[in-house]
Amino acid sequence: MRNERWVNRFLFAWNDSLFFDPLDVSYEPRPDHFIADLDERVRARFVRSGIWWSHRLNPELPSQGWKIHISASGESVGDVVRSALAYLTENTVDFKIALDLNVYEMLNSKAMARGSGGKLITVYPRDTEQFLACLDDLARVLKGMEGAYVLSDLRYRDHKALYFRYGQLLDTHTVDVLGRRVPHIQGPEGPVPDDRRIGYAQPDWQPWPFPDWSPDPETDETGEDGLLGGRFRVTGAIQFSNSGGVYTAEDTHDGDREVVVKEARPHTNINPRQGYDAVDVLAREWEFLNRLEGTGCYPVPVTAFQQWEHHYIVEEFIDGADIRSVLLEHNPLAHPGYDVERAREFLRIWIRVCRGLAKAIHAAHENNVLLVDFTASNLLVDRDTYDVRIVDLEACRLIEAPAGGDREDDRDADLARPVELYTPGFSLSRSRFEVTGTEGDLFALASTMAYFVFPIAAMSYLREDVLDLYRGFFDDLGWPRRLHRLVTDLAAARITLPELLAALDEEHERELLAEVATPHRPPLVPERLGLPGAEAGVAAFAEAVADPERATLFPVDPFAHVTNPLNLGSGASGVLWALNASGRPVRPEWRDWLGDRLAALDPAEYPDGLMSGLAGLAWTADALGLPEQARELLATANRRAPATGDPTFFYGLAGLGTTNLHFHLRDGDPRHLLAALDCGRALDASAVREGGLVHWTNDFAKDGPLTGLGFGQAGTALFLLRLHQVSGDGRWLRLGSAALDWEMAHTEPLGDTGLVMFEHEGTMEPYVEVGSAGVAKVLLRYGRLDDARTILRALDIRQTVLPAFGFGMSGVADALLDATAVTGDPAYRAQALRQLDFVRRTFLFEPAERFGTPRSGGVVPLAVPGEGLLRCACDYLSGSAGILRVLHRVNHGGTADFLLDELGRLGGTGGPVDLTDPGEVTR
Repeated sequence: MRNERWVNRFLFAWNDSLFFDPLDVSYEPRPDHFIADLDERVRARFVRSGIWWSHRLNPELPSQGWKIHISASGESVGDVVRSALAYLTENTVDFKIALDLNVYEMLNSKAMARGSGGKLITVYPRDTEQFLACLDDLARVLKGMEGAYVLSDLRYRDHKALYFRYGQLLDTHTVDVLGRRVPHIQGPEGPVPDDRRIGYAQPDWQPWPFPDWSPDPETDETGEDGLLGGRFRVTGAIQFSNSGGVYTAEDTHDGDREVVVKEARPHTNINPRQGYDAVDVLAREWEFLNRLEGTGCYPVPVTAFQQWEHHYIVEEFIDGADIRSVLLEHNPLAHPGYDVERAREFLRIWIRVCRGLAKAIHAAHENNVLLVDFTASNLLVDRDTYDVRIVDLEACRLIEAPAGGDREDDRDADLARPVELYTPGFSLSRSRFEVTGTEGDLFALASTMAYFVFPIAAMSYLREDVLDLYRGFFDDLGWPRRLHRLVTDLAAARITLPELLAALDEEHERELLAEVATPHRPPLVPERLGLPGAEAGVAAFAEAVADPERATLFPVDPFAHVTNPLNLGSGASGVLWALNASGRPVRPEWRDWLGDRLAALDPAEYPDGLMSGLAGLAWTADALGLPEQARELLATANRRAPATGDPTFFYGLAGLGTTNLHFHLRDGDPRHLLAALDCGRALDASAVREGGLVHWTNDFAKDGPLTGLGFGQAGTALFLLRLHQVSGDGRWLRLGSAALDWEMAHTEPLGDTGLVMFEHEGTMEPYVEVGSAGVAKVLLRYGRLDDARTILRALDIRQTVLPAFGFGMSGVADALLDATAVTGDPAYRAQALRQLDFVRRTFLFEPAERFGTPRSGGVVPLAVPGEGLLRCACDYLSGSAGILRVLHRVNHGGTADFLLDELGRLGGTGGPVDLTDPGEVTR
């Protein structure tokens, strides 16, 4: 389910801001936007709707029907806009058009969802008759113009700017348990999803509208033999994007040798400033592959061809691992504890990889080529030899172009122009593309060398001192400090590639390996860690950046913008909850802000769960003194939730049931207990029982049952424990215990460490929402201390890539605070203190002056990078609010949030335990 919460954060990091800003409300159109030249009377008929100008005139427009999409090439976009606007406004047809050229570029970008790419204008005919007339007229008006193929549609006849499909004309949708809007249309037997799969343009029950035409089946991307280019048999997909896919294939002309095929769709990935699209970029990549073929550092080119309208290049398949998988397997920082031999072996691997990268980049420079957008994801590592090859040369350009005038010189001049691609964290470009020379490649190499030590390079947009922070990681590995200086000197172009290679040659490698030593770890002195100051700074930052004009009040994770703005996990209420629970006064205007929005809330737009919907809003509203609204929200959720069947703690029945128990404990209302019992009975009915173990699945558990507190079996078990404690019914305890048995039966060994952890989507996870910390929290509350200790041993980790509560170090530390309280072992608290100190030193920072964050009362505001580390966020699961709660707990005591620790835990070893004590356990 974590992947279900994935949002393309680059689409929210489009401006020079400290925060993830939604384009649809934060972006100001260019002065020459697409309707700027219309007559004032006509322009007045438009309203802005997100990233669109909306021209809606027909109040009786049906909710669904045939609709038209118009696309445009970079060369034709101006003509397409003028011609289409003239026709559509004159004939008073309903439609929407992108705001301006910048939004048009985004809609055609590589990052755009394939089902949405290319849609410059969407036309909403009132009926099939107008649909056919509009298509016919637009085909005449736009004759000869071209645009990107709209993949969710069918092309109209041979008109390369006109596409159509059957679907929504008005916004009709349901909301899933995560809060995402799911578009639907009405079928003969009820609502069905508005299917936007590639090439699917018509539900089977809808009649074909054209009496005299049907699409030509020969306009298929593969030939009659099913081979690309008559030669390549596709065997798999490495990635898909709006501008084309990357595939593995067999070369039938060369003994079925495995190759990689890269595709470019015309008129996608458009750059109006430089005048190129995906086809041009692919052609450039082909040229650079050929120029670098003899170096042995890049894929060998095989062939280039065009099939139908798409363009392809084929290159050697390289059987290598990406750098992140090598890091996770070998880097001691990715594993609990410390082992000097493992640190020494990882240094040997690191030197070998870095030496290979430096040679590859030096070879490119000697061939007059800059890589420009080289990142950690652009290289493949041989798992046996650690030789490296660099792939994806689409951003390359020539360092210098000849000054001659023949055709070859003209082509070189074109290849010297930049492709405006850059990756935050690996580029000297921070908020917008800037042209650099060889120093840009040196910085990218330095960032990749640092990333291989620990992958936090993306923070460089937020902090210019990120590479300086790496000194702590090098020290924690016990590596010689001059290696860190080597990285920072390279990033600043104070040394050259030959000098780097000399510093990493075999003779120096032996010296460096011999110097690896167990790092000195000073005694833990809690008073010197500065955690009270960190707590004050994190709270001060959230308070300083609150803005009632924001839909979310505080800047938060983008998931709130694609779901709902108020939710507890990623929206406004989680920040308000955290401030209030941490003793920070919630300003009256913020309370009123929340009350006004709850009063205007449409429950149909919110799911029912704790982190995503009405249950979490009810918990927050009640805590902030809005009891009537809280109980109304909870009552609505109770009427609806049992029908959804989602079992989880963060998003489904377990969290809603726990919320009802919380309200029952507060006011004694038996209706809340009855509602919690309804949730329990629904879980009992849907449980899957196998061999004495119990688990639940949901729509998101495509590869089997999930694990952890947030959306796994442990979270459901936590609710069942609390339901047993309140109701006295032992069957809930038995059911929850069997769910924890399932969790413990699905631990995985953590390499050769003798430790165990939980795997999620191919990664071993120590976190709260999914993984060991969340499971440990529940085991502790069940009194299963031996099982808990087994899981807790793998939580002695010193670094994580994210600082947050849900997926990050703060949540791990919170589980260790639980362990301190339950077991009485002070070592757990010491681990938690070190982890929170790591969060403070690595992730908390005062924003640069350019971001304009005010100080208040002399407290330094401390920002927190959100998921992806590209921007800061204040939300509960991924930002400041969750971290604030753990800092407050370690500084002042208190229980974990939302787990009903006022009920205590089951007896277990040592009897009842006070979970509120921040230090010594009260027995």
